[in-house]
Parts: sequence; C-alpha cells; structure tokens
Amino acid sequence: ISKRTIYENFSDKEMLLEKCVSRIMHNDNLIEQFTSSSSNPNMLLTVSKVLSLHTCESFRLRCASALDIMKYYPEIYQNCITPNNQQISKVVKTMFKTSQENGYIHPEVNIDIVTTMLGEMIKVVLHNKVFHGEYTQSELIEQSLLFYVRGMATAKALDEYNKYISQLEEK
Repeated sequence: ISKRTIYENFSDKEMLLEKCVSRIMHNDNLIEQFTSSSSNPNMLLTVSKVLSLHTCESFRLRCASALDIMKYYPEIYQNCITPNNQQISKVVKTMFKTSQENGYIHPEVNIDIVTTMLGEMIKVVLHNKVFHGEYTQSELIEQSLLFYVRGMATAKALDEYNKYISQLEEK
C-alpha cells in the first residue's frame, strides 16, 4: 500500500503501532496454549508443554518487541501488552491453585505470592540484567521456569514429570 493510504487511516506512527500491537495481542494464543495444556493439574507438565510450543526464534522476537515497545512507547505497552500479561498471570494463578488442590504443589505455598514473583522473575530475565548476553532469553526463561516450578512441586508432581521426560527422551 502507499504512504498516503497509511496516513489516511492512521494519524501517526504511534497510532499505527498501537493498532498492530493490539491486533497481535488480540490474536495471541499463549493464553489458549496454557489453558488447553493445563488439562493435567500437574503444573510441571503444563509448563513443559507450553515451553515446547515456542521456538526459540519466535520467543526471542516476541520478547525483544515487547521490550522495545515498553522502552519507546510506554503508553502503548500499558494499553495493549499489560492487559495481556495480566490475563496470562490470571491463568497461571488458576493453574497453580488447581495444582495445589490436586496435591502437585506443596500446601504451604502462597499462590498469590509465587504468581507475582514468577512474573517479576520473568521481567528480570527479559531485561537480561543478570547474564548480560551470556545466554539467550529462551534458555534463561526455560531454565528459570523449570527451576522455579520444581521448587513448589510435591514428590507426586516430580514423579509424573520425570516419567513424561523419560517418554520424550525415548522418542
């Protein structure tokens, strides 16, 4: 399309970017992936399945884009990406509660606290304030999530998770 067509529909670059980000967030299937993968109340299995759904490249691009938008267009980030992140947090919190009710997370774990801390841990990894390029964001997220979730897991959850990993390794 021509520049004229763009400027007839969008008053400026920010408006165009906001519409693009809004559309991407509307079509984002991460929440659906969590929801559909969480049929098993063992959150270790759910996290593993969701992580396997994302290729390193697509995840890297997604994180880099969100960070750039947050840095250069904070209002667009607040209007478009933050609500999506809040929805994901709500789904994760529900998943953790279900896991705890089914004996996969230790009963003394405070789900509100660990859900909030998980979000903050992911932000630290995304801003790469720890390793300064030594590892990819995908590697850091995967390792952090698995370490974090395993720390909450009961023996029952770990047994099922180890069986699942063994089956994957056999294939």
